Amino acid sequence: MSKRVDWEALARQLGAFEGHRHGTEFSSSPMAQQAIEILLEAETLRSAVDYYISGKPGSALARSVLWQIRPWSAMKYCYDIYKSEADVDTKRDAVELLRVVGDRRALKWVGEFLDDADAGIQLWGIGLVDQLLISDLVEPEEAESFLKTAENHTNPQVRKTAEFVREYLKDGT
Repeated sequence: MSKRVDWEALARQLGAFEGHRHGTEFSSSPMAQQAIEILLEAETLRSAVDYYISGKPGSALARSVLWQIRPWSAMKYCYDIYKSEADVDTKRDAVELLRVVGDRRALKWVGEFLDDADAGIQLWGIGLVDQLLISDLVEPEEAESFLKTAENHTNPQVRKTAEFVREYLKDGT
């Protein structure tokens, strides 16, 4: 059974007609991502996070779908799992997933990840910065304070990743 979508209502909900002449509309990739998130529903996307973390067959596909659309609901849920009382392996898995699912909105959590007592979470935290920069989702200036923190970090793997990111930025590739 197919679900009928009221595309006009969805476009209006996302602001596609705001600031445009009567009868014209605007759309963009980020707007399309928002529409997909609405159509799939936040609960479905959160369950994809849970499924990925479970490591069951098909979890790589769930990760790839989340990576393609980078839904806020999945980002926030990864962060909520990290902040929860979950075991450290689950927290690590949530931050690792956030590394590829996150966009600039997730940058605000990097400081917490770098300050975490767990070396794996620290490493995935700088990995998030790495992915955001490589994917051109943030500007180097936005990540600068995190790179400085990582360069002086007690975890040698975090320092090594920060060095790699600096080289990437210097080479411009």
